Amino acid sequence: MHEWARRVTRDWPPFEVEERDGWRFGFAEGITKRANCALVTDPGADVAEVTAYYAGRGVRPCVQVWPGEEEVDRRLAGHGYTVVEPTLVLARDLDEPPEASGTSSVSTTPGAAWADLDLTRILGRVDAAYATAGSGRGAAVLDGESVGVCAMFTEPGARGRGVATGLLADLLRWSHDKGARRAYLCVVADNAPALRLYERAGFTRVSGYHNRVLG
Repeated sequence: MHEWARRVTRDWPPFEVEERDGWRFGFAEGITKRANCALVTDPGADVAEVTAYYAGRGVRPCVQVWPGEEEVDRRLAGHGYTVVEPTLVLARDLDEPPEASGTSSVSTTPGAAWADLDLTRILGRVDAAYATAGSGRGAAVLDGESVGVCAMFTEPGARGRGVATGLLADLLRWSHDKGARRAYLCVVADNAPALRLYERAGFTRVSGYHNRVLG
């Protein structure tokens, strides 16, 4: 399995995991593709196993495809799996303490902005912190000296006002203070505003993947 695939699924864990027949199946009751997809453990794995597993769980069959898995990718295409949401993995060092914005609050307990969000069912399974800033929210998952930034969201009417910039800065500073020395995040490749935000914050591309979804 690809190194980044292991890290991403560790920080955004499915509720259930089953490894067999050359696949690692993740299932989280349909909450995000990332937690409800198969990962390749054997390049010769049978695509039909993916179709049967997810059809039996009532969710759309999905495979996360990483660099070096081109042969599996071709077979998936031949079985009617189409490319959805090509995603980039961006990373940066946190050797020096980032400057916090002070515009958001960061807590290990989700506040009102996270109420009724299914995302907390996933984040509650890892060492997560939650940031809120009025019309925006974001989270960070600590894993030793690594932190994954995730679940960033700003209300449409508040976009372009620096809300996400402040959230990101405060999450990175909080993470550094907790011992993180490297940060990463996943962003959909065609999300130009988010890419500009992350690049300004010092993130650069280190890997990427795409989903193959049946139908």
